[in-house]
Amino acid sequence: MAGIGTQGIPSRLPLPRQVASAIRSRIINGHWEPGDQIPAEDELARQFGVSRATVREAVALLTVQGYLVKRRGIGTFVAQAQAISGGLESLISITQWIEAHGYQPGTSYVEMGSRSPTAQEAEELSFWHPEMVTEIHRVRTANGVPVLYCIDVLPVSLAPKTPDSLDESLFQYLERDWGQVVIFARTAIEVTQATPSMAHHLQIDPETPLLRLRQAHFNQQSLPILLSQDHFVTDRFHFNVLRHRQ
Repeated sequence: MAGIGTQGIPSRLPLPRQVASAIRSRIINGHWEPGDQIPAEDELARQFGVSRATVREAVALLTVQGYLVKRRGIGTFVAQAQAISGGLESLISITQWIEAHGYQPGTSYVEMGSRSPTAQEAEELSFWHPEMVTEIHRVRTANGVPVLYCIDVLPVSLAPKTPDSLDESLFQYLERDWGQVVIFARTAIEVTQATPSMAHHLQIDPETPLLRLRQAHFNQQSLPILLSQDHFVTDRFHFNVLRHRQ
């Protein structure tokens, strides 16, 4: 009998999360395709060496996250992929992006604090002469499912005083409270890996590949007001770029 430990899932995760992660990996890797029926609870319990109750909880979690659908009296199936998708040509907030696909945006985790800027941050935000910056970590959700981990840095003078303002778009906050309208952004597209903290909050495996948009956002006067690193879960967020032949 193959135990869950053979699945390469960190043992520090709760057992249902380990099973959910293993099932999710099989879906992402194409072992089961959209529309496929997955094995019954007792068969999955045998494969993973866990109880049926543990499998049931794992399946319930994946159903809420949109990976599986249950059909009464028939079984459990891999859901048709419905990742949030869009082009990178237009600059809109994450909140608007999620809403545009018919999902309810939310924030499941917020942490913020002040610190001295790095040399690069001080240079990019030099107009504001920031002796201190505020760094904000957030996990944004779509219908309760974590889809990206955001790290934002801005001058203390423009930053929210409490996390209460951070359920909404930072673009909306900056425009409403400070009259700072984000007009354009300079963006670098990178591939990185989830840190243990990111993996925990995004409910994915540590070192899972993430797509990172590293951006500097500019206001009406073409001054940088916000630096961001948005880490997208690639099976929940898809991007495309329209390219023209020169």
